Amino acid sequence: MKYYNKLQTMVYTLCCLVTLGSLVSCGKDDGGQSTEPTATQIEVTVKNATSGEKAAGIEVLLFKDPSTQSSGRVPSNALRKVTSDANGVALFNIQTVPNLSTSGTLYTTVLDGSNEVIGSVAVEYKKGETVKKDLPIQPKTNNGGSNPEPGEMLGYKPATITTELAMSEYNRWKTTQVVACGDGLRVIADPAAETKVEAIGFGMLLAAYAQDKTTFDGLHRFYNNKRTPQAANMMAWSVTCSGILDPGSATDGDIDVAFALIVASNKWGSTYLNAAKDILKIISDKLIVSCTVNGKSIYVLAPGYSNVAWGGCNMTDLMYHTPAFFRVFAEVTGNSKWSQLADDTYDLLNAGAHPTTGLVPDWQTASGTPGPGGRAGHFGYDACRAPWRITLDYLWNGNTKAEAWAKKVSNFANGVGPANIKDGYELNGTPRGTNGNNSAFLGGFTVAAMAHSQERVDRFGTELAKLRDNYWFNLNTRVLYLFTLTGLFYEPAV
Repeated sequence: MKYYNKLQTMVYTLCCLVTLGSLVSCGKDDGGQSTEPTATQIEVTVKNATSGEKAAGIEVLLFKDPSTQSSGRVPSNALRKVTSDANGVALFNIQTVPNLSTSGTLYTTVLDGSNEVIGSVAVEYKKGETVKKDLPIQPKTNNGGSNPEPGEMLGYKPATITTELAMSEYNRWKTTQVVACGDGLRVIADPAAETKVEAIGFGMLLAAYAQDKTTFDGLHRFYNNKRTPQAANMMAWSVTCSGILDPGSATDGDIDVAFALIVASNKWGSTYLNAAKDILKIISDKLIVSCTVNGKSIYVLAPGYSNVAWGGCNMTDLMYHTPAFFRVFAEVTGNSKWSQLADDTYDLLNAGAHPTTGLVPDWQTASGTPGPGGRAGHFGYDACRAPWRITLDYLWNGNTKAEAWAKKVSNFANGVGPANIKDGYELNGTPRGTNGNNSAFLGGFTVAAMAHSQERVDRFGTELAKLRDNYWFNLNTRVLYLFTLTGLFYEPAV
């Protein structure tokens, strides 16, 4: 009996210990072995792409497909919907998404009230991990009023071109086209040992809008290191890392550099604005010339400066004229000459443009004669940028002359078809290009389509998205066009 009581006591004690151990182990915070799976989460921070501010109260959709596909922008196809919190964060716990692979890619997308894509980013996930991404959203396209605010645009943005593509191509451009030179950075040309001022202008525009200060400052240092007396203290237009090939200037590059500096001043301070004003004063004093066209006095840009301005009334390049930039220059300098130059650009455009196709020559006189001095008088690798440069004045300012010309040249391109665009045309539309389709030409026509219709810009955008240019000029212009088509290339506040 004594033995039985002792055994009963031991069994009772053991049961208590087992029960207590179970309770303790269930309550462990550290070192316990939980059977619960680790959460798989996607955390995106929604930001305004213009201001960089975090955006609260934004509905973010999670899709299996990218927004370039219709299945990736139809709300009913979304796997999950989450509204961003006060810090702009939308957190998706995707542990319970049906048939989720161990790893893969999902897409977080924001749509506006018309179900148009205003932001999308691909997210590569792995089960058991939390992935964090920024999701920039663009200001809505304004298809209504004629006076958009800075940061807004008129026209139609293609649903077939995403900010994800634009930034991916920017990174590819930076990786393949930007190289170190001393304490600066340069953008390669052809051959790769050479750099043109236009490439530095392209690069500074892209870096400013991408908010890539390191790249921007490196390119700006290179520009300053290559300024010459022969170019009136602007950059020599053709250089290598170690030398100068041609000490004169090319006005289009300096125009772009000055504008990029204004964009940079919005982000990084007034030092950049002062640098822009320095270049603009040189251009205004030395390279804006007065010409008489059909009995009217107009301003045009001389194409360059080599100890003296050359060209002008007898030889100019419409592509050097970007009236949307000139209107910003007028605001920051108080110099009305820039406003007049912006308006007079349309006299130059109408003088040179073919009445049916709208195509303009690479080079013309102020009165419109194509090909002066033996230079190219067809729509080639200079003129292909004109649809972008002119259409900006409609997108940013609602200029009706820019709108009318953009629609005309878009109608020509639409008749050819986006997949059939060649890299050169006679002004009457006869093809003369021999290198096939590329972004320098197709991209310009796609921007012009922004003035026409959603259907057209979507169709051109679909074809543009397929290209993967490697040649320096085509890739530079490609990224500029992609930035414009997605709203990343906006009018800066001044």
